[in-house]
Amino acid sequence: MSPARRILKLLGVTLGLGAYVWVAAVRNVGRVKRRKAARRAAAGSGGTNLGR
Repeated sequence: MSPARRILKLLGVTLGLGAYVWVAAVRNVGRVKRRKAARRAAAGSGGTNLGR
């Protein structure tokens, strides 16, 4: 396999992996925000929140 072909293949795999990770992250944004909000609400209900 020529070096140019190997570089193109590596570039394609890298772009594909990046697109996969990006799509997975975008699909889970709502779930992550809800979980973080629930954690903040649970932490804020019993303490004094001195750091905020």
